[in-house]
Amino acid sequence: MSKYITIMLVPDGGEHGREFRIKKWLLKFVMSSMAAVLLGIILFFSFYGKILARAASAERLENENQKLIRYQYKVKLLEENLEQTREVVSRLIELAGIDYEFPDFPSDSALFAQLDKKGMAVVARSVGDDFTLPSGMPLVGFVSQDFEIEESSHYHPGIDIACGEGTPVLTTASGEIIYSGFNEVYGNMVVIKHNDSVKSIYGHNKENLVKQGEFVEAGSRIALSGNTGKSTAPHLHYEVRINDKPINPLDL
Repeated sequence: MSKYITIMLVPDGGEHGREFRIKKWLLKFVMSSMAAVLLGIILFFSFYGKILARAASAERLENENQKLIRYQYKVKLLEENLEQTREVVSRLIELAGIDYEFPDFPSDSALFAQLDKKGMAVVARSVGDDFTLPSGMPLVGFVSQDFEIEESSHYHPGIDIACGEGTPVLTTASGEIIYSGFNEVYGNMVVIKHNDSVKSIYGHNKENLVKQGEFVEAGSRIALSGNTGKSTAPHLHYEVRINDKPINPLDL
């Protein structure tokens, strides 16, 4: 058995080729080294990508934490200023001889009870439902902003559902994705056409998971909730339109 391997390089055009003799163990060593280097490069970039993603996530969480600290400080100042104002007004009322007492500040449990009255939003469909018509809500969360279009200075053609960023958004009926992109007001937005007259809109998403032209079944995951567009906190803006006229999704 020969201990050498001959490598021939033959160029096109009939020119004389070249031959190289190399020991088998040296060739194996070079190939093994190249494979090890290539594997190392792949592993490096794989772990480096994860490290970068974690660093970005940590930075985002730190920024959100700083915002919450600032908001907490502002709320504390507002509470102190309100308490001082109450004391001044109470003295003026007493001097004026008016019999009035300010109500006490509601406790945290009372405040959360008010949120409970808004109700939880959740997808709820029965087996016998018509799945081409929107019904129920697209995710679990609290309804933080109601539907307002008539006799109201604050036009709001849908409902806002407060939820954590990244909460899966589910379509409330089957249909065709006619828009999946970014809007200056609604941020990342998905619009679904359910039939010739009914559409549903899902806005302020962190990420859209569907593309225009796709057909989705009722209850399909179409987006992750977020805080994009004109939005001050993570939530989902949900609309239902019949013949392009907004209707209250809570009535469906």
